[in-house]
Amino acid sequence: MDAPSGGSVTATNRPRLEKRKQATRLRLMESAYALMAEKGHRDVSIQEITSAADVGFGTFYTYFASKDAIYDALVEEVLEASGNVVDAATRHLTDPAERLSAGIQYTLLQAYSDPLWGKFLASSLMSAESAAKGLGKFFLRDVLEGIELHRFKVDDVPMSAVAIAGTIHAMLRIERGELGHTLSRVGLGGARGAADAQDEQELTKRTAALVLRILGIPSKESMALAQMPLPPIGGFARFFDPDASSVRRQ
Repeated sequence: MDAPSGGSVTATNRPRLEKRKQATRLRLMESAYALMAEKGHRDVSIQEITSAADVGFGTFYTYFASKDAIYDALVEEVLEASGNVVDAATRHLTDPAERLSAGIQYTLLQAYSDPLWGKFLASSLMSAESAAKGLGKFFLRDVLEGIELHRFKVDDVPMSAVAIAGTIHAMLRIERGELGHTLSRVGLGGARGAADAQDEQELTKRTAALVLRILGIPSKESMALAQMPLPPIGGFARFFDPDASSVRRQ
C-alpha cells in the first residue's frame, strides 16, 4: 500500500496498515486452504487463489514467493499445529503402539468434526512437506521408535509407511455412511460390518487396530490397544473459523 500523500506512514496509520496486510494474507490462506483441500495443491493455480480471495494477482507475491510457499505455510500452520495438539495429549504414553493408536484416533476424530481440515490432510498425506512438518512427522517418529524398541516387527519400512498412509487416507476420504453401504453391496455387511461402519468412534478404533497389525502387533492385542480410553486432549485445533478474525496458532 502506498504511503499517504503527506509523507511516510505515520505511527497512527501503521497499525491500520498492518491490520489490512494481515487480513489480506488471511484471505489468501483461507482461499488456498479451501481450494487445495478440494483439488490438491498441485492442481490449484495462483490465479484461482487470488480470484477466490478477491485480490489482485500481483498481490499474491507480496505475501508468498510461490504456490509452494503458501502450501508450506498451510502445512505448518494447519497440520503441524494440529499435530502439536495431539502430541501434547499423547506424549506421556511410553508405549509407542499406544501413542500411535491414540494419535490416529484423534486425527480421524478431528477430521470427522472438521471435514475441510480432513480433506486438506487427505490431499497432503503423501507429500514431503506433510511428512517433514505436518502430522506425518509425529506418526513416523512413533513408528521408528517402535521399530527401534522391537515393539513393531516390520520387514519393509517404506512399504509399511505407504500402507499406513493409504489406510488413513481412505478413512479420511470416505463419506459418512458410504462405508456401510459399500460393505453391504459387496457382501461384507454382516457382523461388525455395515452397522459398526456407521459409528465414527468405532471406525477410528478399527483403523488404529489395522495400522498396528500392519506394524506386526497381533490382532487381539491391536484391538485391545485401540479400545483403551483415549487420554484427555486440550481441544482440537480450529482453523479459518468464519467467526474468527485470524488463524488460530498453537
